[in-house]
Amino acid sequence: MSRHKSRQPFSVKQTNRPSSIPANSHATLRSKGDALLKSGKCLEAAAEYQKLIDENKANHEVYGRLSEAKYRLGDVQEAEDLLAKALEIEPNYAEAHHGMAYLLHQRRQNQQALTHIQTACHLDPSKAEYLSLQGMILVALHQHSEALNCYEKGLQISPGYTSLWNNYGNALNDLGRIDESMAAYRKALELPNSSRLAFSNLLTTAHYHPDISEKDILDIIKQWGVRYSPAYVDRRPETSKILDRKLRIGMVSDGFRSHPVGQMIISVLEECGKTQFEFFFYSTNNYEDHITGRFKKVADAFLSVEYMSDEQFEKRILEDSIDILFDLSGHNAGNRMMAIANAPAPIIVKWVGGLINTTGVSSIDYLVSDSVETPSGVDGKYTENIIRLPDDYICYVPPNGYEPNVGALPALKNGYITLGCFNNASKLNSVVLEQWAKIMLVLPNSKLMLKSMQYKSEERCQKIKDTMALYGIESDRLLIEGPSPHAELLDAYNKVDISLDPWPYSGGLTTCESFLMGVPVVSLPGPTFAGRHSATHLINAGMPELVVSSWEEYRERVLELASDLDSLSTIRQHLRQVLLESPVCDATRFAKHFTDAMRAIWQRHCEGKQPAALTFDKMGLAKFEDEETPVNVVYAESMESGAVGFNWSLPSKIIALDNGSKLVVEKGIDTLRQLNAFGIVAFDPASQVINAERFEGSKDVQVFTHAVLGDGNPATLYSCLDPALSSTLEPLPMAQQHGANSAGTNVLAKLPINTIALDSIEGLESLDWLILDDLSDATAILENGEKALKDTLIIQVRIAFQPTHKRQPNLAETQHWMSRHGFRLYRFNNQQYLSHLPDSVPAEIRQATELQSADVVFLPSHERLAELNAGQRSKLAFLLHTVYGIKDMVYELLVDESEGHAEAYLLEEGFLGKPSLKHKSAMSLNDEDETISDDLDKLMQ
Repeated sequence: MSRHKSRQPFSVKQTNRPSSIPANSHATLRSKGDALLKSGKCLEAAAEYQKLIDENKANHEVYGRLSEAKYRLGDVQEAEDLLAKALEIEPNYAEAHHGMAYLLHQRRQNQQALTHIQTACHLDPSKAEYLSLQGMILVALHQHSEALNCYEKGLQISPGYTSLWNNYGNALNDLGRIDESMAAYRKALELPNSSRLAFSNLLTTAHYHPDISEKDILDIIKQWGVRYSPAYVDRRPETSKILDRKLRIGMVSDGFRSHPVGQMIISVLEECGKTQFEFFFYSTNNYEDHITGRFKKVADAFLSVEYMSDEQFEKRILEDSIDILFDLSGHNAGNRMMAIANAPAPIIVKWVGGLINTTGVSSIDYLVSDSVETPSGVDGKYTENIIRLPDDYICYVPPNGYEPNVGALPALKNGYITLGCFNNASKLNSVVLEQWAKIMLVLPNSKLMLKSMQYKSEERCQKIKDTMALYGIESDRLLIEGPSPHAELLDAYNKVDISLDPWPYSGGLTTCESFLMGVPVVSLPGPTFAGRHSATHLINAGMPELVVSSWEEYRERVLELASDLDSLSTIRQHLRQVLLESPVCDATRFAKHFTDAMRAIWQRHCEGKQPAALTFDKMGLAKFEDEETPVNVVYAESMESGAVGFNWSLPSKIIALDNGSKLVVEKGIDTLRQLNAFGIVAFDPASQVINAERFEGSKDVQVFTHAVLGDGNPATLYSCLDPALSSTLEPLPMAQQHGANSAGTNVLAKLPINTIALDSIEGLESLDWLILDDLSDATAILENGEKALKDTLIIQVRIAFQPTHKRQPNLAETQHWMSRHGFRLYRFNNQQYLSHLPDSVPAEIRQATELQSADVVFLPSHERLAELNAGQRSKLAFLLHTVYGIKDMVYELLVDESEGHAEAYLLEEGFLGKPSLKHKSAMSLNDEDETISDDLDKLMQ
């Protein structure tokens, strides 16, 4: 939980201590500078103070005032250097110690900051603002008891000091004293000069409280508008309403670093390219790390606005002519909600960062979400219009190369189950701890591992132990650890068997990290957006069974996982791959949807329409709630091929049945699998697949050895001298074979084998692509698969025009079946020709003219094609493009659904130099265009 810390604006005031020049004299000399500084003219004030320094008329206070001016101008380092100079002149300058402590605290150098603030408090123990900053620094150092003492002492001095009450509430919150913390926030709000920061903390904390209902939370949110919305908002600024120009996207946050915000959006922004957007990042702090470096590479402008007032920040947004402004803080620390409430941009969007519910801020037009975080029917509870992306609302960025290996299941070694939760300790409450205790009481000797920054506080650890003891769990069953470097934190998951998601405030980043380390997470969604973070990650990672609907089901799911260690161990070894191959980590796919969403809301703005909810379907097509058809997205004119990137948005994996395992034996199978788009079931009657065990446990390839499609009756496998010719069809006598390796058909053995009728396969929800070889009875397979094949998109049959076996697939018979069942012959693939020239003619000049064999590709008839839904058309287009390199038909399929989508495809493939849909081009199929099918090593030959 990132709460607001109240503070006094950075300032260095006059001290009462004497100096070498009389104070009044100094006051007279610097009065012009002080007046300018007070009026906000920091540049002019700095010039006046610098004159005094240049004329050798400056004492320590002048350096202190110049430090304040420089800070407010954004030169933080020089401000710190000037304070150091002031302290060199006057070591007992309390205000300079206070200023130095603040700057060091902002840079997270809290131990040094503590030394300075302790000195300031010693020099002037009556200053409540000194005690407030000291408490903040002590909290950052996890010395909560000392922090509470500082706040309580400060409140005795100044009981009406709202900032102290707010910061006091934060310290209580860290200790799990949530009711007391909310009382402190309310006390701050009762005071005449109450701060909106205390209100934001109260609102955020309400989402963590297990006894506060969704309705009560919404009532608090509504109060924000009543208390703080500006009475009057000037007309929104206008930027150029050119539909197809590059857009200026502004984002404000304190999370452009190793922070949930940075880790959940940076990969997406990197994938967006430079042709559609210019990115302006406004950081509300000065902390930088390697993630910040990545943001700076993406940025057209990166600016720290920590020193700016809300008015100055608004002015900067206007100066930068931002088209769409993103809030990435919500009501959390570092927000600029008051500036955003004044609507300084034509369109304002909320995304990530303190995204726990509606903001209640009427100037925010849209909220980026998904169908799990904001399920159908909740729109009325949001002041924003919901943008529902087709997958997750974030894109997780795994660590760059330092993630530890997934270890063996700890329970196998320990002999007991270790449950774990690495969430912020603020998410743990008596309700969730009681439920976890009930699970532990059923699991003999089980332990609970808790790890978080807050557990550096002994007080927080003791409160957890005391609570668990009330529910029958002694402290020796609790493993509580404080913070660690990130790689060590991830490695700590190797001590955990099952992760437990807290409630009512769910885990987001922690769920992704747990999956990365192979540890399944069980989650019960809470009543608000904040309670559904884990659920959306789990569902979009393909593990919806880990999301439950009650505490009873929560316990059952944990106990199920714990009861089968073999299965839990198998899950552990595959979860990382499951996560990384899912939409949760697919930055390219997300960037396409993000780009389409931004272009869509911009188009609506240019059309003069009010904002409206925008929903993507699983195909990636977006539609506004008040419109009948999907948005025909218009991109920037400067868009180049691949800039936004044409993305295939498939509703589900393409299911392929491969009779004869032709796909699986080719080395191109690995390339095909990397697409994460196929589910392949292969039948390998003659054991042609080498190392079939490498597919064991795979979710995308299943190989059934000594099995073959047919009519469901027992058959005979003729094992031949050439294994590639082994077949359930009897080889022809050598005299009847023409042009084949006749000797290869010599039968070595006859083996019994069962055949499987397509219509008898259970659990086959769909069959998109059927591949039949020329060594099985294709007619029997088709006749016994009428139901399974009624919605199939492509059937490929290998036809032997020079037969080697009895009853090999015959073109006339096959085509007759196809025409009766809604298929049409589309083309021949991978034709093989027979030469009648003698072997003495060199191969490179030997002519071959008689067709020996070919793959015949059948597509749905024109009538069936017209009836395909959008998902089926997308799958068919993907197959034609990816495997067969057939691009003109792909365009035909896409343009019937969306001209914009089809045009993006043509641009991506290099057919158009500039978008134009006025004419269809006649393409020659004799020219072999390079597609991924070339990378599949002629997979279908």
